[in-house]
Amino acid sequence: MSVPVLAVAILPLVSGTDLTTGEGKRILEDTLKSLTSRPGCTAVHYGRQIEHPDKLQINIDWTSRQAHADWENDPNYGPFLKNLGTILAGPPNIYHLKIPASAPFSLPGAAPVTECLTFYFEPDHDEAAYTKSFDKFQEEAAKLDTGVTALTGGFGLQEQKHENLGKEGEEGPAKIFGGFIGWPTVEAHLKFRETPEFPGLIKYAREGVKGASVYHVAFEKA
Repeated sequence: MSVPVLAVAILPLVSGTDLTTGEGKRILEDTLKSLTSRPGCTAVHYGRQIEHPDKLQINIDWTSRQAHADWENDPNYGPFLKNLGTILAGPPNIYHLKIPASAPFSLPGAAPVTECLTFYFEPDHDEAAYTKSFDKFQEEAAKLDTGVTALTGGFGLQEQKHENLGKEGEEGPAKIFGGFIGWPTVEAHLKFRETPEFPGLIKYAREGVKGASVYHVAFEKA
């Protein structure tokens, strides 16, 4: 039985790239059209990271990891990458998350601003145990007046690297959990972090976490 996955592609753009006009706009539109027309692609959301505007993030919902692999093995994939590569400053970082079908990315992704968080764990970390903790985080968050519109998350299929899990300053292998939380504004998120309720809530999301990254994207749906 195939399991839906969310492919997260983080693309480092050439500094100063304008995606709203000219060649940059054409390449972005070509990229999105190629993705949305693929068999097995059910949704595409994209946007620049607010804190790092030279990074474009594209989240692609696939019916399965195999559906994405079929695209990577398609004869048109090479020209697709070549076209996209003309606006990239380096190689993209692409990974896949197991997002629950009951809470698809499209829910927090539809918010005016989406908090994107990545938690890094030891490679052998117990996924079931953390999932229970994250479920508790969601349960407790629902009781508070946070302004959150929706949230979801899931573990990655591929290992990533993080400096907190290596030896002698080197990056080491890490299991990742990607989470997405919809907010009305970035300011609403930052304001909630200053409330007395925040420490008691975030402890559930940070259980066993060895490293983390957090940023925001105002996603658009292709």
